[in-house]
Amino acid sequence: MTVKIMTDSAADIPEYLLEEYDISTVPTVIRFGDDVYYENKDITLERYYELFHTHPVPPQTANPTLADDFELYKKLGEEADEVINIVISSGISGSFNTSNAALKMYEKRVKDSAKVYVFDSHFATMGIGLQALKAAEMAKEGYNATEILAMLEEYREKLAVAFTVDNLEYLHRGGRLSKSKFWIAKLADLHPVITFIDGKMEVEKTSRGYDNAMEKAFDLSWEKLNKTRKFNAYICYGENKDHALYMRDYIQDKIDAEYNIEIYQVGATIITHTGPEVSGILLDTYNEKLYKASNK
Repeated sequence: MTVKIMTDSAADIPEYLLEEYDISTVPTVIRFGDDVYYENKDITLERYYELFHTHPVPPQTANPTLADDFELYKKLGEEADEVINIVISSGISGSFNTSNAALKMYEKRVKDSAKVYVFDSHFATMGIGLQALKAAEMAKEGYNATEILAMLEEYREKLAVAFTVDNLEYLHRGGRLSKSKFWIAKLADLHPVITFIDGKMEVEKTSRGYDNAMEKAFDLSWEKLNKTRKFNAYICYGENKDHALYMRDYIQDKIDAEYNIEIYQVGATIITHTGPEVSGILLDTYNEKLYKASNK
């Protein structure tokens, strides 16, 4: 029984890890006005930032297309008995629905189709990525889809994510933040500390000053994991790596625990909805492996 793992580009898994763990991806659609791009396929992050800062129309995203999902199901279904598609949280994206629609098409059109499962990660960026990597590890070890899905159900509860942004307009414009919470934070000139609760983004705390918000983001995530004494920390940033370095230093200076830290840059999907001045933390209950987010 062979299993293939797929996800979408919002998982922010670097190319070398995709190759190492044999993970396939479908690209998020990025639009600048009438110009359409497919993340990591025909637009690099460098080019995305060029357009972000110069294009007269702000970027928008759309779900990976029905056709892309369908074609990848067909390809992987020819190579494996089972396929698991781990998608961005249904609480912030329609990708889950698109993936299921493509699945129905695949089952209807393809004779002797493989068994395909669509799994809601409840997260974004490496919150999806870690789940895809863990699933791919198990697939390589010979586990079947039922066993892998059971692991994913348990594993996603052991992840904690929190982040902050410098400008709430992006989240508000994309409909990812409620109007009331947007105005409360905006009028008070506060930085939000945003977490994922049941797959939806919620402002759990606010803070004066970006640095304080980053500290609270870590504190809140660590508290959600009951201040576990061992963890892996994945610190993400948009355009300003200094934000990530500040959070790394905060953990190293203030936290008495055993941990590993990795810093990585989020992709175009995330930046479109948060703006370039985003930084965040993903905590994974400590295991034997820290996935290197950059090919060093």
